[in-house]
Amino acid sequence: MSSPSVFRRIGRPLVLSSLVLLAACEQEYEVIPKPVDVDPGDITDCAFTRVEDTAFYRYDCNPVFSTTGEEWADTIRGTTFLVTEVLDHPFYQLWYTGMEESATDEFSLGYAVSPEGTEWTPHPDNPLLHEPEDRDAWDADAMDGMQVVWDPGSEKYVMLYQGYNLGGTTDWGLGAAISADGVSWKRIESNPVVNLSEPVRGVSYCWPLGLTLGDVAGFTGYVAGATATGHCEVYRINAANVNNWTPDTEMVFPAGERGAWDDEGYISLAIADLAVPDQPESRHMFYVGFDDWEDHETYRSAMHPFLGMATMEDGEWVRQREIVPVNNTADGDVSAVAARTVGSRIHLWITDDYDGVSAVGYFLYDPVAAAAEDAGEDAE
Repeated sequence: MSSPSVFRRIGRPLVLSSLVLLAACEQEYEVIPKPVDVDPGDITDCAFTRVEDTAFYRYDCNPVFSTTGEEWADTIRGTTFLVTEVLDHPFYQLWYTGMEESATDEFSLGYAVSPEGTEWTPHPDNPLLHEPEDRDAWDADAMDGMQVVWDPGSEKYVMLYQGYNLGGTTDWGLGAAISADGVSWKRIESNPVVNLSEPVRGVSYCWPLGLTLGDVAGFTGYVAGATATGHCEVYRINAANVNNWTPDTEMVFPAGERGAWDDEGYISLAIADLAVPDQPESRHMFYVGFDDWEDHETYRSAMHPFLGMATMEDGEWVRQREIVPVNNTADGDVSAVAARTVGSRIHLWITDDYDGVSAVGYFLYDPVAAAAEDAGEDAE
């Protein structure tokens, strides 16, 4: 699972970390942009139960992913998800970073698929990607914070990830990789596309938060960035193509107000579009915010992370409520969120603490169903 995001001190200005990576199964199907509307409760083993008075629904058999039983992946370090449509049904893809129990800085990439988003089958050729053989490579120690999109223009998967080599000349950076089938990944030659070790016009970038297709072309990435305040707030990085990424120093989503549960910033976010009746805006952001740091000898780690939500209104992100009450622990151990629209719902995979183990839970955001339930209660 995603490890707690950390703000590291390594002899340079403060730089930051989270954890993830990826790869995929051979693709022998056409990817259709708009998934059909399938009620997950009709195809999953367990039902979904509404979370308090929210529009969120929790899968009754969580968690859905914690380990695969593969020898090379005793520890799952990070995950990311995609949902596409195959033969009129949603098809779920999962990429994850794994390490052997005895490994310290040796990582590999795995891939698994699922017909319903709850039961995952690992690829038989896992692991599909390893750490660079060159131990001086900029990303020799880790690849994490991974984000993946399918680009219909180039007909390729595009990955944005965080890498680092604590002994190298470029300690911290964002890298990009491409794949035609999701299985065979190629790191681009211009990596790292952004050097996270050096501030850009006063902004020290922290870790990747999300990745979407651009409105017209290219890609829009979201990264956490810190100024003199030290808060890890949301900034964009834009790319006309996979080789050229430009950091943007204009902050697009500030940390919460002083004293709020998310006043130190964010460690993960996911953006998904969903048309909701009587609501003019369709873009939704699900984010993991935190309110404190724990100091270690060479780094700082985020404390008390919970899930929140915002919607786009008149071109700005607006918080919708306090903590979304999906967390498993009172102190907050949510470390990552992924979101994909499937029909009339947004599917969410939220990494949290499950009885002392970091694992992924499955949730739905379904405002239509919640409104129908509320209307039924009012009628009674």
